[in-house]
Amino acid sequence: MMSAGVFWLMAALLFAHFLGDFTPLATARMQEAKANGGPLTLIAAHAAVHGALVVIAIVALARPGWALVASVAGLELASHFAIDVFRARLGRRVPVLNNPRETVFWYALGLDQLAHGLVLVGLAAIAARAMT
Repeated sequence: MMSAGVFWLMAALLFAHFLGDFTPLATARMQEAKANGGPLTLIAAHAAVHGALVVIAIVALARPGWALVASVAGLELASHFAIDVFRARLGRRVPVLNNPRETVFWYALGLDQLAHGLVLVGLAAIAARAMT
């Protein structure tokens, strides 16, 4: 059974993901870079925003040691970057994936968000060890 602390940590991580992808924290230039597959520095900056938001959530709720914080932040940054670059490059090869009028666009977006969510579940599991 999931403890209340782990539940709130997972909720905070999902909220952090929302903030990083669907608010002004994801600037227009970052969104363009994600859509076009570059420049990679802007996609990396976007991933760094996600890493920082994950750190805030985990430090606030799990209070882990700094080595764990650095590990979780690095995992979030690297995985977010990889998922976004993969989707952007796939979209360049299969342009229909970038057209919101096409059903397959929504499947691709859903899979992209599922991948990010599964990473967050893994990070919550790692951080949960610090909560016990």
